[in-house]
Amino acid sequence: MEKENFKPDDFNEILDGLLNDIAPSKEEEMELKEFSEKIINELYAEIDSEKLRNLIEDIVQVGSTARNTNLKNDYDIDIFIRFKKDVDKEVLKETVLKIGKKVIEKLDGKYWIEYAEHPYLSAKIGKYDIDIVPCYKLNWGENIISAVDRTPLHNEFLKKMLKSKKSKSKNALNNDIRLLKKFLKGIGIYGSDLKTKGFSGYLCELLIIHYGGFINTLMGAQKWRVGKRIILDEIFNIYNLDEDYKFADFKDPLVVYDPVDLNRNVAAALSKENFCKFIFYSHLFLKNPSKDFFYDYVKKVNENLDNREKGVFITLGIKRNKDIVDDIIYPQMEKLQKSINKFLIENDFEFLRYGNYADDDMCYLSWEFLVWELPNIKLRVGPPVFSKKGVDNFIKKNSKYFVKDCNVCAYIERNYKNIYELFEDIVSGKLKKKITCPKYVSPENAVIFKGVYKERE
Repeated sequence: MEKENFKPDDFNEILDGLLNDIAPSKEEEMELKEFSEKIINELYAEIDSEKLRNLIEDIVQVGSTARNTNLKNDYDIDIFIRFKKDVDKEVLKETVLKIGKKVIEKLDGKYWIEYAEHPYLSAKIGKYDIDIVPCYKLNWGENIISAVDRTPLHNEFLKKMLKSKKSKSKNALNNDIRLLKKFLKGIGIYGSDLKTKGFSGYLCELLIIHYGGFINTLMGAQKWRVGKRIILDEIFNIYNLDEDYKFADFKDPLVVYDPVDLNRNVAAALSKENFCKFIFYSHLFLKNPSKDFFYDYVKKVNENLDNREKGVFITLGIKRNKDIVDDIIYPQMEKLQKSINKFLIENDFEFLRYGNYADDDMCYLSWEFLVWELPNIKLRVGPPVFSKKGVDNFIKKNSKYFVKDCNVCAYIERNYKNIYELFEDIVSGKLKKKITCPKYVSPENAVIFKGVYKERE
């Protein structure tokens, strides 16, 4: 069914059914709340036992489970221990790791250390995934000391907005946020990591607050163009700004100013392609609403695209250093692949598509080519005939010359007749001066897989 001049209420039947499936039950909400409080109380007890109250301001739970915007079966609990601003960073780090380990051990969990700007503790206790993160307690408008200092203020702002603002649909804003997250997961663009380059949970929450609901957000996106700027009304009240205030300039496809830090774009990680995918799939859903969009829709799209005649596949397999995280590996894979693409184009090899993917052991860079071999001849365009010196130099180096339009041209032999010769030179190191070789994704000694295209999982 096609809908025109639709309203949020037109979608109630589908959305109600979805919420029954994706929203946590009251029992699940209560379990999460009680277990989160238990961890916080244990942390306070350990802090008192170690006589560390003089270092610490408070302990807060943040994230979607703290705000009741999480999806069903999402048991992530994010705990932030906020330190006084004069505490040394080394003391902050050591204190959290020490007390965090003791609490996790006491609750029969397993823990490991993760790294952001400074180390924090990740843990697993039964079905719960827990992060215990150190930061400094800041007031609104104060400059951050560490990158995670904003997070508790994000949490404070969102909880206030979710409590005070009303949805323009019949659903609570919490459920509208769940619908947006699930929709983005379905179309494969949820997550702000450098592998996905999509929408973060925080960005989803700000969009729902700004537009007043899930359907309103999708409708609003139909008017987006590259460079779209979103400034929440509340920002003007928080900072007492007038309408002429000059906000920081960003060059990203979507700009959503962070209410906690006006010099930060919450949508900075979103790629141009994923920005456009959101507009496109929102349009399709609004025209023909279906639950299909929320459940591995991207997989159905890829299966449909795969049902066709294929070109020539080739994949480079590069051994991965397991200590290097995805947020470093994926940008380096992209950098290498773009460099190889440039060299392929210079040598007249046309590719239909390309992509990259990394698992625990290997980095894969894949291409699909229209043809794998070209005639051993190509056209070289030389200088205009009016450039006598340039013409003389050109015809000295090229014997099969002629004039085309106003340029002297020549037929020459190719450096590479087929793509396999070119890729052999890449992995042998012969082209290392012509191709960018990032530190952790070097193509030298890579494996060439013929007839293979490695899809992202």
